[in-house]
Amino acid sequence: MVSQRESEKIRYEMRNEIENIIKQFNIDRAKFHEAGKNHYDKVIRKLYYTFCDYTKYPSMEQLTYMWTRFRNDLKRTDMIRADQDDWSEYIHKIDNLIPEKNLIALYYLIVDGGWVYEGELNEIKKVLLAYPITMDDFYLFTKDYSWLISHCEDGECMCRVWK
Repeated sequence: MVSQRESEKIRYEMRNEIENIIKQFNIDRAKFHEAGKNHYDKVIRKLYYTFCDYTKYPSMEQLTYMWTRFRNDLKRTDMIRADQDDWSEYIHKIDNLIPEKNLIALYYLIVDGGWVYEGELNEIKKVLLAYPITMDDFYLFTKDYSWLISHCEDGECMCRVWK
């Protein structure tokens, strides 16, 4: 079993990985950045209460496996399967899931460890392309919470859900 200290260390390694990607690829922080820590709770709670069945799962313990707690009444696209041989192709399929592309709009991205980022779609994809293929779940969604793209590492797939 992993101790809480080891778990925190791993969590911060995930954040450090994204910071390294931002630096390595000269990503403009106006187009992709970590959300303010004082907004984390609000963003995560609104996400949870918008898409998850909080009557059946009232405790919002972690974001891990959040996709297993989605409400049954949500609409869903077909699953897009990950191709472990071509992570790039998989990440570019995000475009197929976005109903209305607004390339200058800021989206939220929540990654391993519960880190919350804001960014433009092109910059988000640059980060996801460079992020290790072993990434756990990630959630990409609009700031109006009208839809959510969920990537599940266990099932090696992603889909969009909406109200």
